[in-house]
Amino acid sequence: MVTPSFVLASIVILLTPGPTNTVLATGGASLGLRRAAVLPLAEAMGYIVAVSGFVAAAEAVRGNAMAFAIIKLAAAGWLLYSAFRLWGLSFRAENRSSRDAFVRVFLTTLVNPKAMLVGTILIPPGAAQVPLWVLSYAALSLLAGFGWVAFGASLPFGIRRHAYKLASLVLGGFSMAAVASAFSG
Repeated sequence: MVTPSFVLASIVILLTPGPTNTVLATGGASLGLRRAAVLPLAEAMGYIVAVSGFVAAAEAVRGNAMAFAIIKLAAAGWLLYSAFRLWGLSFRAENRSSRDAFVRVFLTTLVNPKAMLVGTILIPPGAAQVPLWVLSYAALSLLAGFGWVAFGASLPFGIRRHAYKLASLVLGGFSMAAVASAFSG
């Protein structure tokens, strides 16, 4: 059974700024609330895949510093790639694709360190009904994700028109933090 402490920890994690939340807010800023409202579904799908994978691999990875470092470096690589792609995007309406944003949210969520945290620490080893735990986290991510989209959509246009550049800088920072984390421990 999913515990109240898991739900509370999940809410805190999902509301904390991070790579996926940055991309969700950018989607809201660039696409508008109506067109970006589907993006939290990409986040939930990404978390279902990633958290399930981390739960399944937790025993093999647990205690293996090299495996954790490789995972962090892969995540850093994706975030850096996303940062470069976002920097070069124009805010012009014809360049905004909700399909591209959906894929970006999904892939960013796959490598989001939050998925590793949930799959290896928050869901207890050998937990009964693991799918229920994973689906509970995904359901909570839908709510939080919509909040991040709404936040981005509510920003003044003067800020929204720089959303891609701002998101690029934030994702670049997360990428550097992931690299530093991979080499520090």
